[in-house]
Amino acid sequence: MTKSVTFTGHRYIPQSKRNDLCAKLEKAVMENYTKGVRNFLCGMAVGFDLLAAEAVLKVKKELPDIILTAVVPFRLQYERWTERDKLRYHFIISRADKVVVLSEHYYNGCLLRRNDYMLSHCNGVIAYYDGTPKGGTYYTVRKARQMKLPVLNLF
Repeated sequence: MTKSVTFTGHRYIPQSKRNDLCAKLEKAVMENYTKGVRNFLCGMAVGFDLLAAEAVLKVKKELPDIILTAVVPFRLQYERWTERDKLRYHFIISRADKVVVLSEHYYNGCLLRRNDYMLSHCNGVIAYYDGTPKGGTYYTVRKARQMKLPVLNLF
């Protein structure tokens, strides 16, 4: 199995922290690459996920054997997003090496099932987690730690 890392993080990233976070993401991708990681799984949500996918695509220009796997919880995930975020999403999807769509339609719990899928296909996690004990990022970080997966928190 190709060594893989998944991303998990909050949807809202303050504008004042985005440039620093993007630099940290690129550095984390490069460091994981030097450790043999080639596949980066992204859940394609607004916020941290899209920033992470963009960082992988940027690093991929220098290291073309990196694989970006977009893990989409349901086909029209982007439907209620802003036009700007829809454009970013479609740009990333068009450049992803692999796209996994887990469901044709939204259902209660599908976002957590997406996170479970990513955890079951990775060797580690890169997170942006503020420590709040609720939500999808909390769920994913907690489960990753239970699975004894290394978690790098960029918060």
